[in-house]
Amino acid sequence: MALSLSYVAWHTHAAYAKGGGDDSGGGDDDDGGDDDGGGGDKPDKGGGDDDDDDQGDGSDQPPVTAGGLYTMRTYPVRENSRPLTMTKGITQLRLALGTDLSAKGAFNTFGVNLEGQYGYTDNFTLIGGLTDAYNFKQFGFYFGFEGALVYDVLDIRLAANVHRNAIPEYENFCTPAATNDPKDSLVAGMDQNGNPIQVSTLVDPSRCATPSAALVNLPDGNYSAGGTQFSIDIGFPFRYAFRPEIALVALQTLMSIDFNGVDKDHVISTPLTLMDPVSMATEMTTINTATKNSAKPDLKPSIGLATNPIPQLSVTVFAQLRIPDFDTAAGAFQIPVTGRIEASPNQQLDFGLEFTLLNVSPPSGQSPIDNRFLSLFMQARY
Repeated sequence: MALSLSYVAWHTHAAYAKGGGDDSGGGDDDDGGDDDGGGGDKPDKGGGDDDDDDQGDGSDQPPVTAGGLYTMRTYPVRENSRPLTMTKGITQLRLALGTDLSAKGAFNTFGVNLEGQYGYTDNFTLIGGLTDAYNFKQFGFYFGFEGALVYDVLDIRLAANVHRNAIPEYENFCTPAATNDPKDSLVAGMDQNGNPIQVSTLVDPSRCATPSAALVNLPDGNYSAGGTQFSIDIGFPFRYAFRPEIALVALQTLMSIDFNGVDKDHVISTPLTLMDPVSMATEMTTINTATKNSAKPDLKPSIGLATNPIPQLSVTVFAQLRIPDFDTAAGAFQIPVTGRIEASPNQQLDFGLEFTLLNVSPPSGQSPIDNRFLSLFMQARY
């Protein structure tokens, strides 16, 4: 299916604006004009043509916008008015700097992203980039294309992706916190099935310095590298503009087809009853175990809303559902939600920030706003 849609996107015919008259005699009218002999009806060959020629890569397009076929000069400032695929001959580069902003790990790790798009034709864009986070414990290197199925409404996006995820380390923390709270640490233990796991030494909330305190289980700001996978990412980017100021965007990603499995890809959180080694009290706590991702497809649909209150300002909110191995019964759902604000002073430059809540449906004991990531970005077109 993907190859067939790719073929259609690659071979879609371009439309051009035609000059002159219609097929039923426009050519004869032009000939008649030439017979006048005075030359007064002929267009001026002066400065007007120079302006039309200064269209960059739009030399084979009409000098005015027709059907969304923009040149660099006419490229929209308003984000919602831009075509889904990059205009032929235009390159866009995006540089982003990010940091972990989670409750217990803020500014402990950083990342740098460099991504690019090139308009091979008006309806076919080459894409590629290198992304990383958590001091390169997590990265992705991808290359592929995005082609129009219904121009400026529905695309197909295919990309080969070599990637790995960062595996967070968790601790129990007292809340509300106090300076003399006991420090949690992990020791070797076993779960209820006899499997080796890392268990917390702080289980009893009565050991916290603040009376009636509770325990929360959160990433402590330290990360280890998971396994490296090779995947084909598939998406069907869709945009429907209700009006220029608001649009529905969806399916930037849909699924990933994995070609190899890894032992450590994401974390499964399970409740477990443990004994506190100091108070000897037994309490229910949360155990986080790094688990595998098999060589099976992963489900990753996305949907969002893009707004342009003014042409120079864009605000977008979108969410993604991640289900490894399409296993809806494994309890490994993740729902990251990202808010992006972007300023576009002209056709060539955008800059802004993205704020991501890494999972708004976290395991019991965690808040949807505890795990966060912030990125500052700039993108330029030429």
